[in-house]
Amino acid sequence: MKRFLITTLLAITSTVTLWAWGGQGHSTVAHIAERYMTKRAKSNVESYIGGRSIVYYASWMDYVRQFEPYVVTTNWHVDYWTDAERTDSEGKPMPPNHVRQINRIVADMKDDFRSLPDSLVTINIKFLVHLVGDMHCPVHIDFPQSRPMWYMVNGVRTRFHKMWDGAVISNKHKGCSPIQLAEEFDIYTDEQIAQIQQGTPMDWHNENIVGARRAMEMVPADGVLTDEYFDEAVVIAEERLTYAGYRLAAILNAIFDK
Repeated sequence: MKRFLITTLLAITSTVTLWAWGGQGHSTVAHIAERYMTKRAKSNVESYIGGRSIVYYASWMDYVRQFEPYVVTTNWHVDYWTDAERTDSEGKPMPPNHVRQINRIVADMKDDFRSLPDSLVTINIKFLVHLVGDMHCPVHIDFPQSRPMWYMVNGVRTRFHKMWDGAVISNKHKGCSPIQLAEEFDIYTDEQIAQIQQGTPMDWHNENIVGARRAMEMVPADGVLTDEYFDEAVVIAEERLTYAGYRLAAILNAIFDK
C-alpha cells in the first residue's frame, strides 16, 4: 500500500515553498464546510480520519510536504501558469495544478469510495480539505508581474504572498477563532449558497483570477500597504474563504453522502 500511495503522489514534482491562508484561514474553511455537510457524509468522512473533524487536518498538507513521500505534493497547492497555456506530453492543455489534483481525487472516489483502500480514501480526504481552500487564495494565482512582490507593511519589508497567507485575515480579525470567523462569514442565503456551489473546480479557478488581479491592482504605487489596503483586501479574503467552505462541503457531500 505504501508503494501505491507513493506512486499516486508522484503525479507532479516541484520545489516551490508556499503557504496559503495560514492555519486560521484553512480551519475557517473547514468549519464552514462542516456546517453544510450532510449527517451521513460527515459520519462517513470522520470514519476514515479517526473520528476527528476535518478541521483537524485543514493545514495537514502544509506540514507534511517537508517530509517524504509528500515533498512531491508541494506544487499541488498553486497555479503558476495562469497567463500561459500548459500542455501535457501529447500537447493537450492541462488544468492548473490544484484543479488537476482535485479533479483526479473526485474522479477516483465519486462512484464508490468504499471500493478503494481505506488508506487512499483517508489521504484523499486530507488533500481535498486543504486544496479546495488553497485554490481560492488570490496569491495562488500567478502572474508574471507578481514575481517577486515585496511591499512595506508597518515598516517591515514583506513578501506579498506571505502577507496574504494569514495577515489579511488576522489584521482585521485579531483574536478571532476559526469557529468565530466561520460564524461571521457564513452570511449567504440558501439560494446564494446553492449558486456558489455550482460549476466545476476549473470554473472556480477562473473566478479566483478576478480576485487575484484585484488584490494586486489595489496595491498603492509606492508599495506601502496601509490600513486602507487591508480594508479592501479583507473583503476579498472573506469571500474567498467562505466560497471555499461551501464548495468543499459540496464536494464531500457528493462523494460521501451515500
